[in-house]
Amino acid sequence: MALTQLQQLELNKRVDKIFHAPSNAPAVGHQPEIAFVTQMSGDRDAIHSSVKDAVASLKAHDKMFQNMRSNMVYWGSSKISSKVTPMSFILMGKAFEEEEQGSDIVDKSQNFEDLCAYLKLYHARCRCILIFMDCTYVQFESQNFYIADRTAAMAHLNPFLKYRLLLITRDKMVTGSELMMHFLSK
Repeated sequence: MALTQLQQLELNKRVDKIFHAPSNAPAVGHQPEIAFVTQMSGDRDAIHSSVKDAVASLKAHDKMFQNMRSNMVYWGSSKISSKVTPMSFILMGKAFEEEEQGSDIVDKSQNFEDLCAYLKLYHARCRCILIFMDCTYVQFESQNFYIADRTAAMAHLNPFLKYRLLLITRDKMVTGSELMMHFLSK
């Protein structure tokens, strides 16, 4: 599921928009931070190649990403875990070797609203969170976005997470705000 050149261009534009949004202003003296969430229940090789392509694209796009602090969040069917991982380690593939060795923070969950709660609690200082899914957007939508409790999902996306999320499926990229609008329409 490597990202095409068109998807890389769209990713760069959407990440720029997230980083420069007025609602996502940086805290004084805070180094920008980004998180890469990988869905571990799907094809791991496809997800890993997408994350590598995204990192390479972002680093080539803007100098801001050269020394940015980054985190890997592993979202599996039985647990969510995370690890601070430099982007250079992601490009070398070492971020995906470390996932089996254990991680810093672990939570048991598989629903999207639980992932949002985890991100809100442990990755609130990340100004951009990229969630990589191993499915098409239509498949993700048909599975009700892996949501068991829609009101809990909306509560976790508010007040700031909806501005920082970018969901990347095989064929589409959707922001947290667009997801929230979709939740409200149903």
